[in-house]
Amino acid sequence: MKYLYLFAGIALAALIGAVLLGRATRVWLVVMLGVIMSVLAVIGFWLNKSDSVDDTFVEQLATAIPPLFSAAIVFGWWVGYVIIRWWKGRA
Repeated sequence: MKYLYLFAGIALAALIGAVLLGRATRVWLVVMLGVIMSVLAVIGFWLNKSDSVDDTFVEQLATAIPPLFSAAIVFGWWVGYVIIRWWKGRA
């Protein structure tokens, strides 16, 4: 249960960050950062399941950032993007 709370807390922090960034700047910046984070999360998932020896810096980075963190950040970021699009559409 503690991992569910951790996931929710990280996702909420990313959601708030996306909404604040979208309010302060343009929405396309939120989209671009979301795409970059999504691609990096997929690469991290793929590299995290590789062999047990971390030969490169990227593999060491993928091992250092657990999939729980990267998935929560990406999930929260895209939910924040949806909220900011809804918010700007109504204004």
